Amino acid sequence: MLFMTTQRWMIAKGAAIASSFALLSPLALANTSCLEDRTAAQPQIAEQLDTFERTAALTRDDLDSYASAARNNGLSLRSHAFNLNEARENVNLLGKQLRELETLDPQGTALQQAAIREARPHLDLLADHVQTAIVTLNEDRSSYRFPDFGQAVNGMYRQADSLYTKVDALTDFEKACRRAVDVTSREEI
Repeated sequence: MLFMTTQRWMIAKGAAIASSFALLSPLALANTSCLEDRTAAQPQIAEQLDTFERTAALTRDDLDSYASAARNNGLSLRSHAFNLNEARENVNLLGKQLRELETLDPQGTALQQAAIREARPHLDLLADHVQTAIVTLNEDRSSYRFPDFGQAVNGMYRQADSLYTKVDALTDFEKACRRAVDVTSREEI
């Protein structure tokens, strides 16, 4: 009995470690030194990343609610159309914000660059899922009852969640690193 409990614990720990490597893999490639000199553009990039992160969080929350309601078949055609239009608007806003960040990317810290780089593929996949759902609904008004439509909606949520999670982890890491440098560099009185 103890052997089985220990074995389950080891498997759970191994899975947790493996998943943390997947989430933090961008850090393996980034120079994570917080001691480098800050450029004038980096505080602006940090502010824009915070705005992008807030928009990504709102998008994820909206899509979580939408995907949940869609799974329960509790939405009308009109509700689906409204939610998809809202998702498209959020994706367009995120795209605009990310394009602005990408122009500033070379001036950012390594962690800011990693956050910007990691956001692009998830935003592109999110946009693809939104477009697929919109086209599917426009081609057949009853398609929201079919599994393919549900998969597109669930894919929207998954990509929005991945987008937010990665950007949030990288920006939080940078903020924590900066705080650690600031705290340790202060003179004690």
